[in-house]
Amino acid sequence: MKLNIFQYLIFTLLISACANQEKEYGYVEKGKDSLQVSLQIKDFNNYGNLVDRIRQITCNDSIPTIVIKNNNLVRNIHLSENCEPIKFDPRGKHYITFVQGKAYHNKCSKEISLDSLKSILINDFSYFRTSNKSEEPNSYLVIIESKRNGNVNGIEKFLNELTNEFDELNTNLNLNISFWEVVPHIPPPPKI
Repeated sequence: MKLNIFQYLIFTLLISACANQEKEYGYVEKGKDSLQVSLQIKDFNNYGNLVDRIRQITCNDSIPTIVIKNNNLVRNIHLSENCEPIKFDPRGKHYITFVQGKAYHNKCSKEISLDSLKSILINDFSYFRTSNKSEEPNSYLVIIESKRNGNVNGIEKFLNELTNEFDELNTNLNLNISFWEVVPHIPPPPKI
């Protein structure tokens, strides 16, 4: 049976539409694909195990990559991590704290509405290397944190929504994501 060119074109488009599309987030040097270690959040029973595995991969000079698969779209989130934890900045605005599967912005008591995620991404997750915020940001930075014994519920859904909103920005900048533990509040020493 002969196919004319039009039928062949439609057939080819249908086949290509069924193939998985991949999107990349974060920064990875070209040629470093072999250093990537894929992680799926659902494989971890608590946040501490996830952070420990991310740190282990990073300290072995590899790149931890969270993989999220939805329908025909695969999102590869290359994490921005350091082997030694970075010092906590209490004035930082880039924090998302997960408590019982819900995302809170900068440890405040108000849960993040997914409807407001785009404005939070633009206003609070923009990362400037200089203090001059009148320029365009250098990248976007999100630090996800939770307690060690916290569960990982809601994190994958949040990352999926965050990357959706980032895609709508149509920017060439990177979306950098890190995973940290909540720094416990240490009470001041007793007065003598």
